[in-house]
Amino acid sequence: MKNKLWAIPLGILVSLAAYESSAKAALLTSYQFNGKGNWSIDGVGSNNTPVGILDAFVPAGSTVEAAFLYSSLYSLGRPTATPTVVLDGITYDASNFVALGDFNPSSSLTLGAYRADVTSQVASKVGTGGGTFNFTVDSENPNSNIDGEILAVVYSNPLEQERTIAFLDGFSSSGGDTTTVNLSQPLDITTPGFEALLSLGIGFGFQGGSQFSTVDVDGRRLTSSAGGQDDGVSSNGGLITVGGLGDSTANPSDPFANPTSSSSDDELYNLAVGNSTNPAPFLTSGATSFDIDTENPSLDDNLFFLGINITAEANINAPIDVPEPSTIIGLLAIGFGGSLLKKKVHKA
Repeated sequence: MKNKLWAIPLGILVSLAAYESSAKAALLTSYQFNGKGNWSIDGVGSNNTPVGILDAFVPAGSTVEAAFLYSSLYSLGRPTATPTVVLDGITYDASNFVALGDFNPSSSLTLGAYRADVTSQVASKVGTGGGTFNFTVDSENPNSNIDGEILAVVYSNPLEQERTIAFLDGFSSSGGDTTTVNLSQPLDITTPGFEALLSLGIGFGFQGGSQFSTVDVDGRRLTSSAGGQDDGVSSNGGLITVGGLGDSTANPSDPFANPTSSSSDDELYNLAVGNSTNPAPFLTSGATSFDIDTENPSLDDNLFFLGINITAEANINAPIDVPEPSTIIGLLAIGFGGSLLKKKVHKA
């Protein structure tokens, strides 16, 4: 498989994201990478100033391909206000953030999230070095209404395996959404080093209570306890979690158990293995696609981020044959609401 980068051109990305988020509640592909590389994901939330530290692990010999800063908000009115976040001394505000849409789980509450491209900042700090890099969230405004931030990084590295890495964002419908992963050839999970990771980012989720989201993979229950404040604090303005650095793929052991605490589920999952109720992997050899179904039965969490990291060539929520840029522009002109990607070739 050639080393390839899949991404929506910036101008199209903004207009397409705005159109899709207003058209329906969904998690839609905003970035996709195919090639030798990996990811780093971390989250933090609090009502303090500074808010806390976001880490990025990038090994030596890597090139930062993309980095995105997400901010999750709640509001007692409508709509949510575009955040201002200062990350390591650099300010991101309405001129940088893309609104991912918002929704009202109740008549008095609005939940929403925003995304900013921070690739140049992260790449500049990483430089030619390698290791764990700390990014301080110096401040956020309105602090008491921002549950926290996520830093999602993709890097290429010639020593890594060939992967498909995709970031989907928006706001997942509480009643259920489906993400489809289409594979370029039948899957072989017996390949040495095969990996299939899933990461969820959820805002305004408090656990130790009755709030939770469920995830099914091809109709099989993966978790009934996604959500909580793993990366934040147990109060409004700090309720955030994302599967990433320092998290375990071993929980939950019982996919049908509801959460008893925020540590019941780390929101990071390995689809290449099974669980205590069924040791068979969630993915099967020979599959040419698989579905990830998300739902928030408690109707009060914002599942705004989904990351996929699989050692196979794939395309997310779109056919494996990707239209050319002229086709994308034509489809946009007639109001096509799907998730379309432009294929680019880059040298590792």
